[in-house]
Formats: sequence, C-alpha cells, structure tokens
Amino acid sequence: MNFLRSLCCLLLATVVVPVGSVAAESPGSVSPHAQRMAVLGYQRYRGSWRTAQEISLIEQAEAAKQGEVAARQQLERLRRDLDRGDDPAGVAEQIRQTDDPLAVPALATAVAREPQARVRLLYVEALGGIGTPDAIGALVRLTLDHPDGEVRHAATEQLVEHHAPWAVPPLIAALAGPDNGRINRAAAALGRLGDPRAIEPLIAALITSHTTVTAGNEGKTSVTFTPGSGGLALGGGPKAATTIMQNRSVLEALTTLTDENFSWNVSAWRQWLAAQGLPPETDLRRDP
Repeated sequence: MNFLRSLCCLLLATVVVPVGSVAAESPGSVSPHAQRMAVLGYQRYRGSWRTAQEISLIEQAEAAKQGEVAARQQLERLRRDLDRGDDPAGVAEQIRQTDDPLAVPALATAVAREPQARVRLLYVEALGGIGTPDAIGALVRLTLDHPDGEVRHAATEQLVEHHAPWAVPPLIAALAGPDNGRINRAAAALGRLGDPRAIEPLIAALITSHTTVTAGNEGKTSVTFTPGSGGLALGGGPKAATTIMQNRSVLEALTTLTDENFSWNVSAWRQWLAAQGLPPETDLRRDP
C-alpha cells in the first residue's frame, strides 16, 4: 500500500510540473526558437521570418506600387478633364507639370495608347520634366521605337534639353542592333546629345550589313549564280540576301561630333580616331 501511495504521488508530481511550465510560457513569453531567430537577426512578419532589410524592401515595394496606382488614377482623371473642355489649357499645363517619379509608368503607357498627337506630346514633356533614370529610359524608347515621328522628335528634344547622360549608353547599344531604321534614329539622337563616347560606336555603325531570309517557292527550282564558285545553286528552299547600308544619320552625327568628314571611308575614320590619342571622355571636336 505504501508503494502504491508513493507511486501515485510521483505521477501527480510529473503531471503538475508541465502545467507550471506551460503557465510560465504564457502568450506574452518568447519561445526558444523565436529567441534563436532574433539572435540571427530575424523577426516574425506576416507569418514568415524576415530580416529587417527584407521587411523594409517589401514595404518600399508596396508603397511604390500604391504610389504608381495613385499616379495613374490622377493622370486618367486629368485626361478626362481635358476632354470636358472646362479649362483645357489649365489641365494641359497640369499634365505637363507632372513631377511625380511614380507617374513614369503611367506616362509611358499613356504615350503608347493615346490617339491624339497633342496629348502624346504633353506626356513626353512630363517625362522630360521628371528626369529620373526611369523617365529618361522611357524617352529613349520613344526616340527609338514610337511609330509617330513627331513623338520621336519630341522625345529627342527632351533628352537634349535636360542633358540626360543616362540616355547615351542605351542609344549606343542600339547602334549594334539589326534594325537599320533604329540605328539611324539612335545616331541622330547621339549627334544631338554631343557625347564623345558615341564616336567610336558610330564609326562601327557607319556602314552595316543586314541579312534577310526569304522563303523559297516549294516545288519550284530557283537558279542562283554564286560569285567566285563558278557553279549554280539549285533549289527552292529559303534564300539569304545580304544588303549593305550606308547610314546617313550616322555620318551626320560623326561630322557633328568631330568637325571632320571622311564620308563613308571607315578606315579613314578609324585612323583619325587612333591618331587623336585621347581618352574616350575627351571632346574630339576641333576648336573654332
């Protein structure tokens, strides 16, 4: 009997101890796991363990997204007001004076979708006034790719007016692309911007070759004389044709940037550049 009594007391003691432990770890207490995560620099955020830097980035991204939505809604409201005709000049000026960097995506989209030329130009002016790298990037894309020549010209004017150094690298990159029209539009803008970093890439883009592949006539035989081979190429498969293009806007940009004119002689341009012996950032134009 004494043994059973002792065993019961022992069992009761084992049950009572965890209850006391649970009471000690009340909802306000911190678990060992949470303590370890805190030591590692993590904190509980929306059901996950995050560092303070991650939380800050998440909140910044959310704030930016909300700001972009608000800017888009504001621009849409102004566009509706412009059509109502109560004060078109005042509304146009409000659009032109848009200075919120978070409005850049809305403005870029609006330029692409707007059917009225005069309103597109308001959006272009607003992008130039904002002047952030994102806004300049949008203007570069308009300069290179917008189907309306007036918009392309206005975008280039904004780049020139605001002396946008961020515009030069993407315009130089466009010189190496396959689209001949795009090459010439990039060159025209670079000539206006006056940055000597563009001189060597412009020389490389002075004369370009473009290969096009045309589908052959299935079931028919085409005959092509191949220079130098003395033979015939027979077959109706795809045909590749290479066109050599002299890029007038590239030449004009080179003469503007250098005050030299070696016409289409790429070798002469390269020899002249090598003879300068100057750092790439140096203004290579001659003194007046």
